[in-house]
Amino acid sequence: MKKQAMKFLANSLVLAGLLTVNVSQAGTDEEVAAIAAVRDAELATVNEGNAANVANVYAADVEFMPPDEPTLSGADAVAAWHAAVFAEYDLDLQYTAADVKVFGDWAVEQYAGNVVITPKAGGDAATATTRGIHVYHRDADGNWKITHDLWNHGPSPAAAE
Repeated sequence: MKKQAMKFLANSLVLAGLLTVNVSQAGTDEEVAAIAAVRDAELATVNEGNAANVANVYAADVEFMPPDEPTLSGADAVAAWHAAVFAEYDLDLQYTAADVKVFGDWAVEQYAGNVVITPKAGGDAATATTRGIHVYHRDADGNWKITHDLWNHGPSPAAAE
């Protein structure tokens, strides 16, 4: 538990350090496009129910923080989480906003979206709003992957009207 707390603290300090950098630099068009391609791959992973694609989107040591659940560490744990969700639900996730800031080999993205959740066992679909943060890292080969994924749910679309 102490090791996990220290890792969380270290990751928090890295994120805090990134956020104190001059945020007026959004990154080059090429960097932002490469990050958008990772976001699109994440969408495909979710919307196609393809847990096997997690390794193409998330870093091996990803920290994944779904709402009201424990933090998951590592791409294998994240793939298992996705597989369990995909076994029970069909999802249709659409991002409605994304703001990316690039800081060298790191990037932070604030996003918002909607997800339609349909139980495979039958029943009514539910729509939820979502908002969150992705932290990306560019590896030595120039590939971007998500190192941190945390999100929560906003007010329901009906309540926002």
